[in-house]
Amino acid sequence: MVPALYNFMPAESLAMGWLNEIDALVNIRQRMTCAAKITGWDVFTFHTLHNMDRFFDSTIGAVRDTWVKEGNLSTAAATETKRQFGKPYDYHRIHARLVENLVFQSSLLDWVSHRAANVPLRFHVIGTALLSALVSSGSVTFNAAVKSALKFGARWDETVRSSGDAKTEEEMGWSGFGQVRRLIEGQSSLALAVAREDLPPASAPSLPFWYSPTAKDEPTLITTAQDAAFALETLNLSSWSHSSSRAGRSADEAIRGWLISPLHPMARLCHWSMSNYLLATPDSAGMFLDHIATLGRARVLLLPVEPIQIQNRFRLSRIKVTGP
Repeated sequence: MVPALYNFMPAESLAMGWLNEIDALVNIRQRMTCAAKITGWDVFTFHTLHNMDRFFDSTIGAVRDTWVKEGNLSTAAATETKRQFGKPYDYHRIHARLVENLVFQSSLLDWVSHRAANVPLRFHVIGTALLSALVSSGSVTFNAAVKSALKFGARWDETVRSSGDAKTEEEMGWSGFGQVRRLIEGQSSLALAVAREDLPPASAPSLPFWYSPTAKDEPTLITTAQDAAFALETLNLSSWSHSSSRAGRSADEAIRGWLISPLHPMARLCHWSMSNYLLATPDSAGMFLDHIATLGRARVLLLPVEPIQIQNRFRLSRIKVTGP
């Protein structure tokens, strides 16, 4: 199960250890670099800029210094990120959250798919997580997905920020932050659709997956390019809302794992059990794939065999052991 947003708070992905997992790190870092070339700002800086848990400051600083020295993190892009999103309320700027989510979520989907090569898994994505699933399945290029997220995300962001009675830039910022926060927590409803011209071209996914426009909707299996195109047209900001979920009820998989950060409100639906497992860290995801997801394999059909004739034998006597 892949909810619309993976992160809830700044620096969550860093705190959960995904940047310490080498295979996940390769994809995350590569897609951060690709996204920065398109946006002009840096996802890593955006994701960690307003970190409130100072325990991770040293780790964030070490990663930043390493990537700058290696040329994987542009200082110009980091500076631009601080200029555009330097205020605390900027973390819920919708277009930026969409790009941040796309980088992390598509990379983690790739990681799980690679590790689950011999496990019969099928993903079920909700709402804007569709972009990540289409990228991971090769249906949409990452660059096209980023450009599309920026387009309709900017439209959503402008609508939300201008919908209140705020007059100053700061008032608009906090108003938009509050609306998005309440939406994610399920305390309000907000529906904004996408324009067809903002959507990327899509081909058939290499691996079919289930898709629901919101957590309340029944899932549809995405197998063809037409399925993917129709699904993209149903994208809506309302999918970010945490609400009672119908997710997984139509799928016939008995084992479910939730690819979501533990602080996200939808993580409350997850329980550390065989049928509802939280894939929040590399260790937990690996444990799920190695020991739990395999329980969902199809049963092996055993052919009937003739009963074996048991020969009558004398019972073997036990050896009597005595002490010294």
